[in-house]
Amino acid sequence: MNIYTKTTNLPLPSMNQILVFVVLALACGIGLAFGLHTMIVGHHHTFGTTREVPWGLLVTPYVFFACLATGLCIVSALGQVFNLAPFKPLVTRTVFLAIVAMAAGLMCITLELENPWRVVFYAWFSPQPFSNIWWKTAIYSCSLVMMICNFMMLLIKRPKIAKGFALVAFVLLTAGNLNMNSDMGLLGERGFWSDNYMPIYFLSLSIMTGCAAILLLNWLACKFNGESSDAEHDRAFNATSKLFFFMLLGLAYFSVVKIMGGYFPRFAKNPEAMALLVKGDFARNFWLGEISLAILLPLTLYFLAQGKKLAVMALAGISCLIGVFVLYYDLVIVGQLVPHFQHYNVVDLPQYYAYTPTLHEIMISAGSVFFFLTAFIFGEMLFKKVYSN
Repeated sequence: MNIYTKTTNLPLPSMNQILVFVVLALACGIGLAFGLHTMIVGHHHTFGTTREVPWGLLVTPYVFFACLATGLCIVSALGQVFNLAPFKPLVTRTVFLAIVAMAAGLMCITLELENPWRVVFYAWFSPQPFSNIWWKTAIYSCSLVMMICNFMMLLIKRPKIAKGFALVAFVLLTAGNLNMNSDMGLLGERGFWSDNYMPIYFLSLSIMTGCAAILLLNWLACKFNGESSDAEHDRAFNATSKLFFFMLLGLAYFSVVKIMGGYFPRFAKNPEAMALLVKGDFARNFWLGEISLAILLPLTLYFLAQGKKLAVMALAGISCLIGVFVLYYDLVIVGQLVPHFQHYNVVDLPQYYAYTPTLHEIMISAGSVFFFLTAFIFGEMLFKKVYSN
């Protein structure tokens, strides 16, 4: 049976489903229109970045979606690579979501670049194997191809070949994720990103966001399709909830490390940035976003639902995803706001640089989120039968 038969032998979507898809697609199109306008008039007219703060808001959804794709790939690998039975019912949908997440992340970083076409040209014709950015681009591009191949093999019921592609994607994405902080550390060698715990921190965040997205999007899929979860999927959701819980505890530990660095300078390599994050201008982001939304509320909801009520865990998932998005924004921006020569008493050098996202940056970031949601809905309409098998 070919892919065409598998994906077209489905009942037509309802008008409500089509309306949801169209609304999300229009919202995505508006965001991409702002990106196109930026490409035409120039980034220096539409972005709030400066020579001192060269990375802006658009790096945040790139990191968010890249880490989300990594987490989704890892969770899917638990089912199809490591043969953990509870996670097997989630494999096909999770692989598709990983593909969409990686595509959304690459779209964001493409629109963030002033001349994105140079990346494709010089990556092939003038590669630099000693460049972290070149390796990250190559790794994420190859992993996207591997995940697409993995998904195609799952569609045509070739599990052994699919497992091989899944293993390669798992290795590539895990390697890229463990070195995420090295890319940021190159930007002026900011100590904010070079703490020894950062590789494990990024990996834990990725797995946690992957679990949160699975809990949220599977609940949305049930509502969108007008179906209820069966016993097999309930076991998968319970296993995902438990993994989500342990990752939340891990993030809580790393947050305590951040708090110690903010209040006790000897525990941080960049105490000025940590102080700005924990008790300075970004304290609201930290305590409301990184602590309350990303950790405390999900943990509270987990204990209330005992990890078994899908609707409550979906709420925990969306809370966690919003909080982690704020966390990535802080992670990208705060380290850049500390002047390189702050300790040299340079005349007229500010204590901290300033950065404010512009309308174009906000709309393009929102467009990337709507792109992910649009593709998710499209997948539910096209691959519903495949997901349920």
